[in-house]
Amino acid sequence: MYWRSLLLLTLITLVSVPALANNTDAQTGEIIPALINDRLAEAPASPQQRDGNLELLAHLAEGTSKSVRALPNDVVIWQNGAWLIATDLSVPQSPVEVSRYLMGAQPSDIQVMGNTVYLALRKTAGLVILDFADPANPVEVGSLPGFDLLSVAVEGDLAYCGRGSAGVLVVDLSDPSAPVDITLFDTPGSANGTDVDGNILYVAMGTSGMGIYDVTDPMAPVSLATGATSGFCTYVQERDGRAYACDGDGLRIFDVSFPSSPALMGSYNAGGTCYEMSFTGIDDVVLLAGLPGMFSLMVNNPANIIALNATAEGKGFSCASNGSVALMASRYNGLHVFDNNFNAVVTLKNAGFSMKLHLDGNYLYVADLSGGVRIYDLAIPESPVFLQKVDTDPNCQDVAIADGVLYSVNSNNSGAGLTLTDVTDPAWPTPLSVFNTTNGTMGLGLDGNLCVLANGFGGLRTVDVTDPLAPALLGDLPYGANATDVIPAGNVAYTVSFGGGMLAVDISNPAAMTVLDQQLWGFLNALDLAGNLAWVADGSLGLRVVDISNPNNLVSLATESVGGQPRDVVGSEVSSYVYLSDDFYGLRQMDVSNPAAPFLIGSYPSADRGMGVDSQYGMVVMAAGETGVYIYHDPAVVSNEDEPETDPAIPELWKQTLTAAPNPFNPRLEVSYSHASEGSVKIDIFDARGRHVHTLLNRVEPAGSGSVIWSGTDSAGRSVASGVYQLRLATEERVTTRNVTLVR
Repeated sequence: MYWRSLLLLTLITLVSVPALANNTDAQTGEIIPALINDRLAEAPASPQQRDGNLELLAHLAEGTSKSVRALPNDVVIWQNGAWLIATDLSVPQSPVEVSRYLMGAQPSDIQVMGNTVYLALRKTAGLVILDFADPANPVEVGSLPGFDLLSVAVEGDLAYCGRGSAGVLVVDLSDPSAPVDITLFDTPGSANGTDVDGNILYVAMGTSGMGIYDVTDPMAPVSLATGATSGFCTYVQERDGRAYACDGDGLRIFDVSFPSSPALMGSYNAGGTCYEMSFTGIDDVVLLAGLPGMFSLMVNNPANIIALNATAEGKGFSCASNGSVALMASRYNGLHVFDNNFNAVVTLKNAGFSMKLHLDGNYLYVADLSGGVRIYDLAIPESPVFLQKVDTDPNCQDVAIADGVLYSVNSNNSGAGLTLTDVTDPAWPTPLSVFNTTNGTMGLGLDGNLCVLANGFGGLRTVDVTDPLAPALLGDLPYGANATDVIPAGNVAYTVSFGGGMLAVDISNPAAMTVLDQQLWGFLNALDLAGNLAWVADGSLGLRVVDISNPNNLVSLATESVGGQPRDVVGSEVSSYVYLSDDFYGLRQMDVSNPAAPFLIGSYPSADRGMGVDSQYGMVVMAAGETGVYIYHDPAVVSNEDEPETDPAIPELWKQTLTAAPNPFNPRLEVSYSHASEGSVKIDIFDARGRHVHTLLNRVEPAGSGSVIWSGTDSAGRSVASGVYQLRLATEERVTTRNVTLVR
C-alpha cells in the first residue's frame, strides 16, 4: 500500500557522503572524480535506487555516441547513450538492429577479442565482460564495479585500465566471471588510453604524452620512456613496432622497436583534437577520428602521411572498419557508415545530450545540448512515446512553457538565442519566431508576457513576448558574472550566477532593472522558488536554502552537501522534498521539512551526470546528460480510485477525500473535499491531455472539509468542451485525484 511506503521514510538514516575532489578530463571535458580511496565503496554497479521512496518508471536510455567496434560476420556494436547496440551491416544500406544491452554507464573504451567484448565504463561502473558469440543475445560473463575507467587493454589473463588522474588499474582475468583488481599504479598526467603487447604497456597520458612501461611484473611496472605529443594525448595503439598516438593536433607515429628509446617517425595534423585511430585491414591504411571528422590515412611512410579520404562530419570520438565499410561514432549525430571511399552509406541517429527538461501536463520537453527540444508523451509514464523534435540552432540550454508556447534558449552566442514554438499540439510543433539574445543564454523565466533571460555574461535581459511572432527587447542588466538561471516573481526577478552569487532584481520597469540585493555565495547553477524560500543548486556546497521574504536582504538559511556538484534543482509541489540533479551521482532527494536543516533522504544514481531535473505532482524527471532521461514516481501520490479508504490502519493524515457530484455533470459540479491538517489547499482541473484548465481553490485552511463549485469553464471564464477532466486536490501531505465527465 502506498502509505506504508511513506511510513518507511521515518526509518531511513542519513548516510554521510564525503565530498570528492575532481579533475577535468581534457579528453572529453568531463569531470573525473579523484577518489580518496581506489574505490567508491557505496557506488552501485548499476543505476538503481539506493534509498528514498521514488519508483523508477522508465529510462529513456538513448543519448550520445562515442564508441564503435566491429565484430565477426558483419556485426558492429556501437554506443547510443547507455545502450550498447549490435547492428548487422551485411547489407550496409539496410542495417538491422540485432540486440541492445543496457550498460550501467556510458563506455569510454571497448576492446574486442574474438567474441569477447570488454567494456571500460564511467561513473564507477567499472569493467564489464560480455560474450557476443550470439550477437542477438549478449551474455554478461563477469564484471568489476567500483571504478571510473577511461580505457581497457587485455593481454592474456590481465587487463590494463586507464583511470585518468588515478593512473592505471591492473585486473586479473584468470576467472573472467570474477575479475579481481590487483594493483593501481600512478602515471604522469592523465591515464586516458592503454594498449599492451606482451610485457610492454603503452599509456596515453594526456599532457604528459605517451608513456611506455615494462609490465613483466604487473605488480611492479617499470617506466621505460616517454614520447612527447602535441597537446593532450588521448589514445595509443601499438602494432609491428610502431606506436600510434592521438593528440591535440591529430596523429603521431613512433618507432618503438626499442621501447626504452621511442623515436618520432612522423605526424599528421588533422586540424583539431583526435580521439581514436583504427586499422582497416588494408595494408598501411588507418582511420583517424576526432573533432574535425574522420580521415583515411596512408601511413606506409610515416614521415609523409597522406590523407586518402576525409569526411567533415564532426565530433568523431571513435572509428572502426570491418573491411567493407568505415564506421565513425559521432558524439551528437550517431553512427556514420561509409564505404571505403568515404561515400556516405547510412547514418544511425542517436538522441543527443539531455540538458534541461520541463514537465507540462502529460508532456515532457527535453533540451538537447546538441541542438533541439525532444517532446515525449508521458500519458503512460512507463512507456513514453517520442512525438517530435523542435529544431534550435546550434544547441539548447533551457526550456519553458506558457500558454501553448515553447521557449528555448541556446548558450552558443548565436543570433537565434531565443526560439519560440507553438506546441498547442505537441505532436505538431510550429515555429513562431527567433530572437537574438546577443549572448550565450543559460536560462530563462516567464511571468505573463515578460520573458527574463539569464543571459550569460550579459547578465539579465528582459523581452516582451506579448506577440510571440515578434518578441521585443525591453532592457539589459549586466553585472559582470555568468548568469545561469532566473525566475521572475511579480516585480522581482531572482537570479543566480557562476561566480557572481545570487541577486534580487527589481523588474517593475523591465527597461530599467535595478539590483535590490546581491550575495556573493559562489558558483550557483540553478534555483527554484517556494513561497518565501529559494532552493539553490550551489555547485560548490550542495543545496542552499535562501530566505527571500525581503528581496532587499537575501538570507542564506542553510547549506547541505550532497557529495557532488548540483546542476539543477526543483521543489515538489506535493511533499517536503527538493530534488537536485548531481554532476557525480544523478538524482538527489532532500528533505526540507525544516528548511534550516535540510538533509539527504534518497539517492538515485544514473548512467551519466545529472544535468537537469523537474517535478510535477509526484512525477520526477532527470536529464542524465549523454545517457538520456530517468522518469520516477512518488508512490505517496495516489488517485482516490486506488486508495483503500476503509483500511483502519491508515494514519489520520491520509484520511483526505475528494468527491464530485453529479458525475457526469452539466453544467454545474459540486466538488467536496476534506484534509487532516492545517496548511495550503489547492484544487486544480486538468483536461484529458494533462493541460491545466482552471484553479478552483488555492488558499491556506485549517483541518476540516469544504466544497467548491465548477461551472465547466476555464481560467478565462470560457466554457470548455465535453470530455473527461481530472480534479486534483493538493495539500501539504499528499495529492488526491478524481476523474469527472462533462456532457454538453
